[in-house]
Amino acid sequence: MKKSALLLTLSLLVFVFSCKEEDPITNQTGTYSSKDIFKIQEGVSSAEMAISNITHIIELAIDDDQVFYNNGITYPIITREKADPNQTNPYPMIITLDFGTDTTQGYDNRYRSGKIIARVSSHWKDSLSTIEADVQNYYMATHTPNYINGENQAFVSACNSNLRLVIRNEGITKKFENTNYPTQSITCDSAYFSTPLGDIRLSSQRYTYYISGFETPEYSDDKTNNTIESGGSASDNNNNWEWDAEMVGPTNEGLAYFSYNRNCFWLVSGNIKLNYKDLKTQREAMNIIDFGKSDQTNCDNIASYSTNGLSIVFNLP
Repeated sequence: MKKSALLLTLSLLVFVFSCKEEDPITNQTGTYSSKDIFKIQEGVSSAEMAISNITHIIELAIDDDQVFYNNGITYPIITREKADPNQTNPYPMIITLDFGTDTTQGYDNRYRSGKIIARVSSHWKDSLSTIEADVQNYYMATHTPNYINGENQAFVSACNSNLRLVIRNEGITKKFENTNYPTQSITCDSAYFSTPLGDIRLSSQRYTYYISGFETPEYSDDKTNNTIESGGSASDNNNNWEWDAEMVGPTNEGLAYFSYNRNCFWLVSGNIKLNYKDLKTQREAMNIIDFGKSDQTNCDNIASYSTNGLSIVFNLP
């Protein structure tokens, strides 16, 4: 290990690390990044972030699509059509969110492109309502590359998604921490995510428990706790992994959920337990991906994990 890395370890400094420990590049924001190797922790976190974001975007389009168009924003182009032209009710409905093919800045200051087509049986808060979403090249990032003399000066955390998602309102039928809450099941049988550094394929089953805010029309007071079981493969130009992720177990492993506040746009707290295997070396490892403390209220796109006594911090798209 180089001397600079050793000094960082001894001083227990937290740094933002997007990929290669041997050759970090300091960019204008003071973070570290490299384009040479893919970190599976960041890829899995980005994929889980994308699933939460896609669900949130569809629900916003159903509830209050005008929230997208502040400050002269023109995308997404939202269209609605009845599933059957002869039906008298608006539902079942097919709603399409078209973010265009050229990445543009939009709602929540993210840059997006691509399309989401959702077939909605009834309003998503109705018990047993089902949303079947077809996600086509849905790209999101918090900023665009910063090129100077043809060279990108900063690593951009981004995620491009292609998947089919089924979101179902299960009613108040499932317990979370011995209490029944309004619950969504979110199922993804096959998904593909690409990031600037590598690719993730996964299948996933998630349950979202609305701890507060479900009964009000506003989303600013929504708070959810989530449990997941996901698994799949990951790859970059040189490496391949198998992995699975789930809620953590005993209390000393971490918080047994992760939270998504729809007013914050990112996963804001809780932990995911990630097990993975390097198919080249057959080495197996486990990390707890940390999105923040359970009482965290600030909105940021930061997550982290620890290895060899060092906290590795990375950005969510």
